[in-house]
Amino acid sequence: MIMAPQSSLTPRVGTTLRGRDDLMGENTLRLVSNSESQTEAFGREMGASLRIGDAVLLYGQMGAGKTCMARGIAVGAEAEVSARSPTFIIVAEYPGRVRVFHCDLYRITGADEVIDLALDESLDRGALVVEWPENAQGALPEDALEIRIEFGQSSEQRSISMSATGPKSRSLLDTVAQRLQVGMKA
Repeated sequence: MIMAPQSSLTPRVGTTLRGRDDLMGENTLRLVSNSESQTEAFGREMGASLRIGDAVLLYGQMGAGKTCMARGIAVGAEAEVSARSPTFIIVAEYPGRVRVFHCDLYRITGADEVIDLALDESLDRGALVVEWPENAQGALPEDALEIRIEFGQSSEQRSISMSATGPKSRSLLDTVAQRLQVGMKA
């Protein structure tokens, strides 16, 4: 792991990046968040980097910080409304610099239900941010930035890993890493 200099955004940011020239290889950025506000700040940097057609998949246990990250992403994309968990409405749309489609698939029981949501069409008009993507295997974009949020050593700390699965998500990952001022090496 390569440690970056301390910044006001995070006291410890590390990166691990393998397969830099192989866009389909394992490309991962690892971060440590020490608070909810810091997790949201990481999300803001992600949102500021979003482009139409980007897909972000948020993995983590209940209470890990997926909605907090999504809220930061919406703020960074200059959303006109505050993001909340769309558990009961499934998809919330936030207009902004980039329209963000925030999906919570917690109550979804299979890919068939996701196909009915026509999420692929939302990528033509904005960016897709999905909580609980594991409930929709095979029905979400293959080229997506996968973010895994895990509980850390304290009640507030989170370990966040961002992995690119294709060229579009790799470009997003590179932009986020630059915004976080993290030097990436092969």
